[in-house]
Amino acid sequence: MKKTGTAIILCGGKSSRMGFDKSKYEINGKLLIEICAEKLGSVFEEVLLVTKDPDKFKGLGYKVIGDNAGAYAPVFGIYSGLLEAGSHFSFIIACDMPVINLNYIKYLIEKLENESFPPDGLISMNGSFIEPFYSFYSKNMLKKLKYNIDIKNYKITDSINMCNIEFVNTEIIKKYAGNIDIFTNLNYPCDLEIFSGAFIKELCLNDKKY
Repeated sequence: MKKTGTAIILCGGKSSRMGFDKSKYEINGKLLIEICAEKLGSVFEEVLLVTKDPDKFKGLGYKVIGDNAGAYAPVFGIYSGLLEAGSHFSFIIACDMPVINLNYIKYLIEKLENESFPPDGLISMNGSFIEPFYSFYSKNMLKKLKYNIDIKNYKITDSINMCNIEFVNTEIIKKYAGNIDIFTNLNYPCDLEIFSGAFIKELCLNDKKY
């Protein structure tokens, strides 16, 4: 099994703050999730979409994984995606995170590929806060994730802290991603005014180095 090669996009969540299904947001007639998947597909061999409604993305040409959990919690999607992943490590991101920075992602891939004894996960930090997304998880983490799911502890950071994790600090992230906030997500309708049009196309589609 390859070390890296899989990207997983989590398409769950209630989108209650947005008022509509964020995974169905379109830019110039194209789903944002499709734009992000295409960009990730340029560096990953497979892109998996994890959703509670597998029929929703059947026509996009990507493998869709059903998340049958009753609760809306990312830990279910991460667990389901890792089970189906074709590589040992998988890059995890959410469908409402439009900033796909290949410079930073390629750095993470290279770091994992070159380490003789890699950690269970390579997790990004946003200052002093753990960022569960924009990070790599390995199949070694499945047992800890399942344990917390079974005891109904859905806080993903608890599972992360139970594993052998290497954290990537903000200085490293800025070195490869520049000053763009790669962790920005779309939560409220007003966010769409910022992440739309030419700006979102620049972030998602171009390989510009910042």
